[in-house]
Amino acid sequence: FLVLPGHLRNSFLHAHKTSPRSLRGRLDRGFELFRERVFRPLAKVAIRNRFTTVSTALSLLIVAAGLLAGGRLSFVFFPTPESQVITADATFVAGTPRARVDAFLAHLRETLVATEEALGQGRLVNVAVAVHGGKAGGGGHGGGRESASGDQLGALKLELVPPDERSVRNEDLIRAWRERIELPAGLESFTITSRRVGPPGRDLTVRLTGGTSEQLKEAALFLSEALDGLPGVSEVEDDMAYGREQLIYSLTPAGEALGLTVAELGRQLRTAFAGQLVQIFQDGADEVEVRVRLPEAERDRLGSLYRFNVRLADGSSVPLTSVAEWTSRRGFEVLRHADGQLAVEVGADVDSRQASVDEIIGGLERTTLVELQQRFPVDYSFEGRSADQRDTLGDMRKGVLLGLALIYLILAWVFASYGWPLVVMAIIPFGLTGALFGHWLMDINLTILSLFGLFGLSGIVINDSIILVTFYKHLRAGGMAVTEALVEASCQRLRAVLLTSLTTIAGLTPLLFETSFQAQFLIPMATSIAFGLGFATLLVLLVIPSLLSIHESVHNRVRLWMGRGKLQAAAYESGAE
Repeated sequence: FLVLPGHLRNSFLHAHKTSPRSLRGRLDRGFELFRERVFRPLAKVAIRNRFTTVSTALSLLIVAAGLLAGGRLSFVFFPTPESQVITADATFVAGTPRARVDAFLAHLRETLVATEEALGQGRLVNVAVAVHGGKAGGGGHGGGRESASGDQLGALKLELVPPDERSVRNEDLIRAWRERIELPAGLESFTITSRRVGPPGRDLTVRLTGGTSEQLKEAALFLSEALDGLPGVSEVEDDMAYGREQLIYSLTPAGEALGLTVAELGRQLRTAFAGQLVQIFQDGADEVEVRVRLPEAERDRLGSLYRFNVRLADGSSVPLTSVAEWTSRRGFEVLRHADGQLAVEVGADVDSRQASVDEIIGGLERTTLVELQQRFPVDYSFEGRSADQRDTLGDMRKGVLLGLALIYLILAWVFASYGWPLVVMAIIPFGLTGALFGHWLMDINLTILSLFGLFGLSGIVINDSIILVTFYKHLRAGGMAVTEALVEASCQRLRAVLLTSLTTIAGLTPLLFETSFQAQFLIPMATSIAFGLGFATLLVLLVIPSLLSIHESVHNRVRLWMGRGKLQAAAYESGAE
């Protein structure tokens, strides 16, 4: 309102000095030639066959939606830029000597070097760090899982060269590395994952709840086997890892007859093997605890249980074997709960080049998860990134409805009409057509940023529609007929609409062809705006006039019908008098 008028005034003062042979003059003549000989006849045909024009636009919208519904376009919630960090975590059975774990880590280093040489792309790994007695962490689990420790655990953490400096992608390196790794006996789980950025969690996370811990573990193993067989799914694991061997004891009838309880028996065993604090005394600056328990040689031998005596309430003692019996089984490192129920999560990575998470989830719900609920008393839910996607899309759906309502209220206030805002807003779905076709032509997936681009696109195409409708109202107020006013409005506003669209598209074009891997997650947003705006521009100039023509015809017929109704009512009243 302040700066632009000054620029326009200066431009208009010097506009008459433009030479007909200058570049500006040639461009103006070329544009006028295009407008009068190409666009004006096209606009007349489109408005004359208004229903055919609108039907064609709707058909293209249906075809674009079919690309998404038919699976030719996939939806990825949040695209992850390629990471420089890869972690390989190995878990052996409890009790495995540390030397055996270290030997496997050395084997991982050797195969990594061989893989790097076989790929023939030069140096791929900057640093490789071995982690003994624990997991590397951060390899894509997310969700704040507790870090485990123990001699049976080992990991290798790699830092790769930047993605832009190599042609080998992380998935290709992991696949080639795995082909050279020989898994030793006693290995419970082995995963190689890339560190993820963005929302926490893995690509696919299924939470199972209910039942006992053994039933949950069996269900998790059943689901893991099913996921392992799906194309594009890799590094499947659950968070209920087996722990050390456990002895589960219970009282015999003789023990119950002597008045023992499981709690009392557990207290005596805990005192014998873990010790009981009986005194604390000060030794200079140090505080010394006195704890009574069995000698170390007795605590480390299973045979001690057969010589252990249990003290009764009357002060006498009996052998443990006469009052209790025990069985051996493997326990779990940790038991997790969700909403007050035992829970286990099965996570996996999904290669978006082979499959989409939504397709895998749909297949699981149709077959595998139905069979799982029939075999095990458990319930399931999709967590991690799937839960984030569900919540985010739900919030965005509410935001879209609120935004559309506000746009309608503003346009209804500006145009002083209830019907014209609907005509202006009708261009919004057609912008989706160009965006979907753009993703298909660019061979990229729809993402959450694509939806952000669609929101921005809606505002831009609304502006183009307002320019056209406002000029049409001005022509109609001057007494021009409907069809002539529509054609003239399209032709006269052609330059303004094209400039609005082309400047935005030109600004986004460099991003569309950006090859840096760190910028790949922004390209879907640029694709939505650039292709959607390019397609919507054509629709604004042809479909909006056709919709305005239909709106005017319907409006006139309604007014005529209401006018006839009023005349009939007036005639009836005068006849009654």
